[in-house]
Amino acid sequence: METNNLSRRSFVKLSTLATAATITGSAKAHNIAKDKPKFPLIDYHVHTTDDFTIDKAVALAESRGMKFGMVEHPGPNHAIKNDDDLERYIEKCRNYPVYVGVQPTRRNWSDAFSPRIVDQLDYILMDADTVPLGDGKYLDIWRHNNYINSVEDFMEQYMAHIIDLLTNEPINIFARPTYLPVNFARYYDELWTSDRVNQMIGLAAKNNIAFEISTPMHVPKKEIILKAKAAGIKFTFGTNARNNDAGKIHYGLQMVEECGLGKGDMLVL
Repeated sequence: METNNLSRRSFVKLSTLATAATITGSAKAHNIAKDKPKFPLIDYHVHTTDDFTIDKAVALAESRGMKFGMVEHPGPNHAIKNDDDLERYIEKCRNYPVYVGVQPTRRNWSDAFSPRIVDQLDYILMDADTVPLGDGKYLDIWRHNNYINSVEDFMEQYMAHIIDLLTNEPINIFARPTYLPVNFARYYDELWTSDRVNQMIGLAAKNNIAFEISTPMHVPKKEIILKAKAAGIKFTFGTNARNNDAGKIHYGLQMVEECGLGKGDMLVL
């Protein structure tokens, strides 16, 4: 199985299909006010921008009867580079009714920060979307124009990265678990073998790491959520939104209903 760069025509076709699916899904989506579960609704994966400020995020959360967890990226290529930056970020967020987290993108990120400051965070959320390839190179699997010569070789690298992350990183939430590059996401059921899924779930359960249910990516799939639930893993909702999409957790609510998730299955800080 191999995949090449998507042509512009193929990408436009995929985008059109995705848009159509989103519209169809939206028509069938849960009404949060009508179908609200009997536990707090929290989107732990919300970012701010110059336009989508924390004030706007809080107002949006209140209008939806929810609470947001704010995350920003720490690291040398981001605004939070050192202890002073992290402390200022935490102090700013503490003025608002939000949970305060960070979303590292690369392994060993915490080496640049004092444990005393990191411990002031409510949680740490991390995905496996930035896959180390060696020699200081990384593959951002969320980009749509990646060239991946061998899907099986990629999956071996990807799983090694996931294992490393779930074993060694000080995280509370594993974001977008089982997400695959758009190039071959159609092979989801084939690539996420029982061995891979069981290994991932086993490590998350052992290290008390929750799984995010990502509405934009529609992951994890129902069967994996059920298996994770049986292993005692907690769940969170996440949108990775930087705009008014924050709090749109329709896929998460669908999985709550279909998988029978209750208050005891959700991570509540």
